[in-house]
Amino acid sequence: MTLEIVLMWATVTLYAAGSVLFTVGFVFHRPLMRPALRVSLAGLVPQTLAIAIRWARVGHPPMLGFYEVVPSLAYAAVVLFGLIVWRRRDLEALGLAVMPVSFLMIGGAMLVAPRADLQLTPTLASWWLTIHVSFAKLTYASFLASFAISVVYLVRDGDRSERWKSVLDKLPSQAVLDDLSFKFIAAGFVFLGIMIAAGAIWANEAWGRYWGWDPVETWSLVSWLVYAGYLHLRLTLGWRGRKAALVAVAALPVILFALVGVPLAYKSIHAAYLKGV
Repeated sequence: MTLEIVLMWATVTLYAAGSVLFTVGFVFHRPLMRPALRVSLAGLVPQTLAIAIRWARVGHPPMLGFYEVVPSLAYAAVVLFGLIVWRRRDLEALGLAVMPVSFLMIGGAMLVAPRADLQLTPTLASWWLTIHVSFAKLTYASFLASFAISVVYLVRDGDRSERWKSVLDKLPSQAVLDDLSFKFIAAGFVFLGIMIAAGAIWANEAWGRYWGWDPVETWSLVSWLVYAGYLHLRLTLGWRGRKAALVAVAALPVILFALVGVPLAYKSIHAAYLKGV
């Protein structure tokens, strides 16, 4: 087993431990949020080293194949989570949603994705592909942040018995959570638009057409329209609070399916690059 694989499994272990500590601390009213945060962020260390080792060996950042792409999406989300908590320590409870999703994505990639080294071909060696993949990571991180904030909002909104009052009272007000969720979705919406545009330019360089209704392209557009619907409901119809949070939570599976599920479910030239075949 190579050092890279050992480091990745160390990452999975730390993210799993962080998920457990966040959950146990929240459900059983134990002072575990801060240790959970430390354990979770500690997982960034072996993952950073693993990414650096693979990058040096294959000569490109994590952008080809599920084994590279899916863990790198989770990495971006955990980094953003750490930055959020660094600025707002009262938002550490977001780990309740961020860490389990990140753990499952990396664990799944480690178990089922081929780990073969994939080289950049002349078709792939484009600056536009780098932009496309980079904004995909920013998109996922932003939408997962909004999902986590909305989950915490809904938990507190539904805590009629005040069972978790001691934990939830440490969070910002519901109005602040609602506003933060909106801002992350607005940012992710812009990032997703840039990702789609950069991908279209790269597709024209690689395949001679900007848009071909490839399943990955189509579902990326569907995801963009779903989040456009959220922004329309909020900015035009005035949806706030619980209704907006429910839409934000329901929207995340769509972007996850577009980024991860579609290449597995459909055969296409686009999906082939993600699957590394």
